[in-house]
Amino acid sequence: MSGVLNDIFKYGFFDGPQDLRLQGYSGEDKMSPKQFIVMGTLFVLIVAVSLLLRKAKKEKLFAVYKTLAIFMPVLETVKIAFSTYHNLMHGEHFDLGGILPLYTCSMLLYFLPFVAWGKGRIRKYSMAFFASIGLVAGLSNFVYLSAAYWYPIFTFGGLYSVVFHAVIVFVGMSLLITGEYTPSLKTIAEGMIPVLLFSAFVIPLNFIIVSNPEYGYVDYMLLMNANGFVPVISDFFIDHHIRLLFSFLMLFVAYPLANAITVVIEIGAARIVRRSGGKQEPAKEKTVRDRDEPTEQTGTQR
Repeated sequence: MSGVLNDIFKYGFFDGPQDLRLQGYSGEDKMSPKQFIVMGTLFVLIVAVSLLLRKAKKEKLFAVYKTLAIFMPVLETVKIAFSTYHNLMHGEHFDLGGILPLYTCSMLLYFLPFVAWGKGRIRKYSMAFFASIGLVAGLSNFVYLSAAYWYPIFTFGGLYSVVFHAVIVFVGMSLLITGEYTPSLKTIAEGMIPVLLFSAFVIPLNFIIVSNPEYGYVDYMLLMNANGFVPVISDFFIDHHIRLLFSFLMLFVAYPLANAITVVIEIGAARIVRRSGGKQEPAKEKTVRDRDEPTEQTGTQR
């Protein structure tokens, strides 16, 4: 037990990446048994809470969404201030190429309010995003927790990343498990709409930042080199000065492919659950609309 505690408190909770490197941290928590234990426990907890909310009134589910829609931007602001403080204290500039909330997972901040309070198509498309691409983005960080390269898991920087990705996974899983959103083949296109809207802002900004000599690297939404995941491909586009073509390849091939695979798996899983005596809900597009119309008639606030 003491060994576990010593490992948790080995570094200062609010240490920045510069101080952590000086203390010898070199990313050993990334894809380590510690990471998988923490993320595995969180995943079980997410499923358990979603199952509890399935049995509760829908107002409670949306009360949780509203709370998270307010809390997560506050936490993001604290994280930006935390990182900027450490950069300035070590004589570094504001990290314009990496600190802004412009990653795919960051879409949680911008589209969760539409799930919590929105109506009509924008709410429907936001739900589709969280149940597809959002879920892929969150779960991928359960396996490949990139922040653990700079921060041990049990520090502010590490726990922030853990919590943030757990929340985006929770939103997607709870929408599916509670039956608030049921995926269909339409989800493949509808889930991409928020991604395309967000990328219309991110792509130009990526190229503006990377053109600044002060910032040699930027990869918001993974649209510049996909975090080096397939370096042979990304480096080819970069070396031949056709980086924009790589951005479009990611946006119109990689994202839709990941989205389609996820939705097909979810549709198959939903059918298995229904056949085994699960919740009998034929189509969730109706459910999404019903939450906008009858609830207002009964006076329920969204």
